[in-house]
Amino acid sequence: MKVVIITVPMKRANRVEPMLYPVDGNKAIEYEKPVRCPINGILAKIMKKNERVKIIYIMTIGENSECIQNKENFMAEIETINLEAKAVLSYDTVEIEFLPTKQTYNKLLTDLSNKIPENAEIYADITYGHKPEILSLFCAFRFVEEFREAIVQYIVYGKAEFNPKTEQIEHPMLFDITSLYHLFKLIGTIGTSDAETASKMLHDFFAL
Repeated sequence: MKVVIITVPMKRANRVEPMLYPVDGNKAIEYEKPVRCPINGILAKIMKKNERVKIIYIMTIGENSECIQNKENFMAEIETINLEAKAVLSYDTVEIEFLPTKQTYNKLLTDLSNKIPENAEIYADITYGHKPEILSLFCAFRFVEEFREAIVQYIVYGKAEFNPKTEQIEHPMLFDITSLYHLFKLIGTIGTSDAETASKMLHDFFAL
């Protein structure tokens, strides 16, 4: 089963416009049409008829958050894409507060881990969401890989720049940052190594 993890933006929904995301690197994730949620373009290429795909939205709740509207827009987008693919989509959410506290990220890790089934293929989009959240996501992915036989296939990040004069989004680009997660895993395995061996392992990783 494919499980898709998406961090939903808090910012005003009218600022999350469809964009064409060129890809720097792995062209397998490039999509030829504009999308609001970058990973929806990847799903358009990999979803199969009658395949079960579970989409989990990470919602950051706050007084000025527009997560709910942004999630609805993301869902409408993937539903339109799925008219051709005809996969069987299901949806879930994990809600966290806009507070970088231990309690917040414990909730994110445990709730998300509980919602990812055994043997899942994980696809994640961390374009939106606040910075400390990403560390908790990596911890959750590591947990389900270790104890639920899951496997992380893609983690993507859509970069864009905001022009303060025109108030337009410019220079969008989509990056496959799955290797960053693999580095996170590697660091967790070299604790018993001596400094020379650990340094060589890191050198070999970046030489790939």
